Amino acid sequence: MPKQVTVETPRLLSRSAHAAIIALGDKLAPAAATLGRLRTLLASPDTETEEIVNLIRLDPALTFHVVRMSNSVLFGTREQSDTLEGAVGRVGFLEIYRLVSLAAGKQLCQGDLATYRLKSVRLWENSVATAAAAEVLAIPAGIDPGLSYAAGLLRNLGHVILDRLADGRQYPGEAEWPLVSAWEEKVFGTNSAEVTAILLAHWRFPEEVVDAVRAHHDPLADSMSNVGACALNLACGVSARFGLDLPGETGHWIRTQAKLTLAGVTDPVLEQCEENARAHYLALCSSMN
Repeated sequence: MPKQVTVETPRLLSRSAHAAIIALGDKLAPAAATLGRLRTLLASPDTETEEIVNLIRLDPALTFHVVRMSNSVLFGTREQSDTLEGAVGRVGFLEIYRLVSLAAGKQLCQGDLATYRLKSVRLWENSVATAAAAEVLAIPAGIDPGLSYAAGLLRNLGHVILDRLADGRQYPGEAEWPLVSAWEEKVFGTNSAEVTAILLAHWRFPEEVVDAVRAHHDPLADSMSNVGACALNLACGVSARFGLDLPGETGHWIRTQAKLTLAGVTDPVLEQCEENARAHYLALCSSMN
């Protein structure tokens, strides 16, 4: 018989477990922490280019990725640049946030996840496809496209952290546990979405991003329904329809009229969003090659 598929509210983590999540997140995703600080800088009209450059330069790997990606066809630039100052100046503040988000997502997908029997390439493809769809769906939903994009790229961070904490335990598959989040609750006392939300809050991402990631498995669960979570949920469904789903997640992405209404889209609009997201996803992938 399949295990219970409903996901309980995550139990309150012990201080040691919370600290372990934070420590691992800071170690595995330094670019994501930079992204949180970058958002704060970009929110100020007084921020100078030098401040952006100095922040990114603190992470040499991030600097390399930003310079390389800024020269891709995604940004329509003809002149190549080999300096961070040139990259920031050429693509602009809004696009530099997208670049750093993309680099942060790539940083998370460097190794296979044995706990989930998941190859790094599939994790990366899912993250990029979800980000592309989330950015497109943000427009009809009336939310910030840049923040939706970042949420889509980083939402899988919890899988990476739990993989490091699993101590050899493996998700047995959908036949036994149709929802991997229910298995995570049983084994870890929390789920990957909650782990990601903990880290995003630690890195001072806006509250709406933290809440969207935390609730995106079931955006209609609370009386105060979350538009950002709903858009992210639908974006994950788009990734699944691209054939880029992750083990044990498809049950979360069932399309309902209530989700469409909350996200401000109709079926035809969602289908158009899917087409736009597919083109965006292919462009993003090419920028990383």
